Amino acid sequence: MITNFVRNLVSGGEGGVDADSFRSVMRQLAGSVTVITTEGEGKLHGFTATAVCSVCATPPTILIVVNKSTRTHPHIDRKGYFGVNVLADSQKHIAEHFAGKGEDQFATVDHSVTSSGVPLINGASAQIECKIVEKMSVGTHTIFVGRVLGTGTEETPPLVYHDARYGQVAHI
Repeated sequence: MITNFVRNLVSGGEGGVDADSFRSVMRQLAGSVTVITTEGEGKLHGFTATAVCSVCATPPTILIVVNKSTRTHPHIDRKGYFGVNVLADSQKHIAEHFAGKGEDQFATVDHSVTSSGVPLINGASAQIECKIVEKMSVGTHTIFVGRVLGTGTEETPPLVYHDARYGQVAHI
């Protein structure tokens, strides 16, 4: 049973819910923890994110949603390539590392760099390298649609995030 259902109506039409109500509901979506990576101005850049989604298999395409205020956003936009690293459940420290504001983010993170200059984190559950084929501005964010150029997987379960906490996949 759903409790505390909220629907805000603005005079004469549908206005939607406020930002706090929206965030509260979105925290109920469990998601894989990823680090989105790219290169820009001769440095490697990355940030922790859960806003990643497959688009289609033919051609293999995914999307990422990036806040325009992140320091990585302009590098992804200029570079035209990005990586998605689905962190393994043992890589919580890497998620926290890339959620911070360190200068040389990759100095202490085991990684490799693709021929297009995209850093991929070693030991991640999955890695995806993409070339941007579309982008769309929506409010404070940009949706980048990427054509998948390469992938890799490990035999490790992913780190998940739910209700502002890290967790593990439960096999039932």
